[in-house]
Amino acid sequence: MEADKDSYRQIIKTTSLFGGVQIFSILISLAKSKVAALLIGVSGMGVFGILTSTLNIILTLTRCGLDISAVKEIASVNNNPEKDKLPKIVTATIQFTWITGIIAAMIVLIMSPWLSLIAFGNKNYSLFFVIISIAILFNQLTIGNLAVLQGLKSLKELAKITVLASFFSLMPTTIIYYLIGEKGIPWVISITAIIGFLLSKYYINKLEIKKVNLPINELISSSKNLIRLGFVLSLASLTSHFVVYAIQIFITKEGGINEVGLYNSGIMLIHSYVAIFFNAISKDFFPRLAEVSKDNTLIKKMVNQQASMSILLLTPLIIIFLVFRPFIVTLIYSKEFLPILGMITYGVLSILFKAASWPMGFVIIAKGNSKLYFVTELISNVILFISVVIGYDLYGLTGLGLGYLIYHILDFLIVKFVVFIKYQFLFDVKFNKLFLICVFQCLAMIYLLQIEYLALKFSLMTILASFSIIFAIIKLNGYVGLKDFLKNILKK
Repeated sequence: MEADKDSYRQIIKTTSLFGGVQIFSILISLAKSKVAALLIGVSGMGVFGILTSTLNIILTLTRCGLDISAVKEIASVNNNPEKDKLPKIVTATIQFTWITGIIAAMIVLIMSPWLSLIAFGNKNYSLFFVIISIAILFNQLTIGNLAVLQGLKSLKELAKITVLASFFSLMPTTIIYYLIGEKGIPWVISITAIIGFLLSKYYINKLEIKKVNLPINELISSSKNLIRLGFVLSLASLTSHFVVYAIQIFITKEGGINEVGLYNSGIMLIHSYVAIFFNAISKDFFPRLAEVSKDNTLIKKMVNQQASMSILLLTPLIIIFLVFRPFIVTLIYSKEFLPILGMITYGVLSILFKAASWPMGFVIIAKGNSKLYFVTELISNVILFISVVIGYDLYGLTGLGLGYLIYHILDFLIVKFVVFIKYQFLFDVKFNKLFLICVFQCLAMIYLLQIEYLALKFSLMTILASFSIIFAIIKLNGYVGLKDFLKNILKK
């Protein structure tokens, strides 16, 4: 029982670590979003989103899943008798990102007119793509550095990079948007990438990992090991980015660049709001899972614990978000963005299902079954595109949120089926009960939002929000022993 409490405490500590820095980063991101909303408007947000999606597709296509495979390889070697192999894997990771980064940057540079034509229907944005080729290179290099830090479980360093990158990019973003408006978007993207690289490079150097010179044949050999798992994972990630890109292009053609701006703003708001938890899952949970990937009993235990803590912590935040939606949208953006209210209502509810499916998805990666992961992701992404397109056709922006909700529900069921058939994984009864209670709370809040009589509406919402917070505290106390846990933190 005490061992279980320690595991739950580890999850909270990691979430708190990334939570504290993420809250700061979110505040900076929100400040940047406010600046962007005021200085480049809805259409500028649309352009920013399409450029970012293009960047993500090129990065995913060229990095060969290195951000995942390198983490797995480094985490597996770091705590076993083969630890002497660590410097070679780290060196191979960093050198390989230089190669892929240069290739990716050249692709964008050469193809800039065609990328502009595909994304915007004309070649007017060719120069934008030329400029973000700089971001492509430095983002790729940063990905390699972060993979090393994550594989070595240097969580504090990762957290510092997140905070400092957000902080140091705020001022350039404000100045550039103020001086040149929408034309500054690619420069903001590129400068942000350079700042991220410099910070990650600084913390990599502080680790003082033994430097080795890898001959070409050894670099190729080490890179093959990374690519073997990573390539298929890269294809899986590519399908995700491609679908997001295709959705943006579809909305551009159907509703115009302003609609894309509203869509991107809604997605950005939802993701920023819950980034704390998914950051913690990817940065801490995956390396820990990779270490015990051969023990199905431990995997089942860890996934149940991670999923339970995630939905328990997320539910009160989702409830509070639903209560204050109009205020949050106006505060972060402006009244011009209020049409996204319906979209974010259903979009934020979908996060609960994502919190349950994500830990299960990492089981497939930890097991090294990249082909199965690719097929699962491909099916899920086809469902995402169909759901969102149909939703948008039927209900506009609100339909986008409904589409995301349907997608995350179906994705949860698909991943659950796959890990059961392949690895005999099932959530335990304890989790299932908790999940149903949390989903019911969110559905009840969405129902209360429809009540027209304001006094009754806000009275019932206050009661439900209070219940959700108290319920979470009681459950957390049962999992970790909040009193003792807080005492230990205060002593430190």
